[in-house]
Amino acid sequence: MASEIGVQTIQHTNGTNALTIDSSGNLAAPGNLAVTGRVTQAALPAACFHYAGSDIVGSTTVIPLNTQSVLQGGMTKTANNRIVVPVAGLYKIGFYHLANSTGQHTVMFVRINGQTQGMPHSNQIQHRAAHSNNSFAYQTIVSLAANDEIDFVVSSGTIHGNADYNSMFVYLLG
Repeated sequence: MASEIGVQTIQHTNGTNALTIDSSGNLAAPGNLAVTGRVTQAALPAACFHYAGSDIVGSTTVIPLNTQSVLQGGMTKTANNRIVVPVAGLYKIGFYHLANSTGQHTVMFVRINGQTQGMPHSNQIQHRAAHSNNSFAYQTIVSLAANDEIDFVVSSGTIHGNADYNSMFVYLLG
């Protein structure tokens, strides 16, 4: 059985109304004034990594997640460079990279549990082969189960190894 707190007004200990919940469930400040604060929640699952190193030449090469900028809300990174999601839900997954090859398309995939099947467009993106140092990006929203693992793979071509030119992310939408 779920617990409920049946309150209509949240007050400070001095008796000042801080927030009011109307019959629709919306928050309002007393006297219809603007709410000056915000209701916070626990850190949502989110991860963002960059790769720093030598250029990666594709041949189903998993990109090392060796520069972390965000890892919170129960997200973890495995030793084999996969991001593990802690809870089931809708997630936004994406990346941007700088291609560093001419004469060959740079193709990347996002994989879930080592597979590209079942994902929009097989989670594949490529840059135009005739252009070196072109940035390219991909993002999608997918339903994931708890403990699903996401990795980012260079299938062909070359991506730049400067961490300023790439980012890979996964975060819970709800």
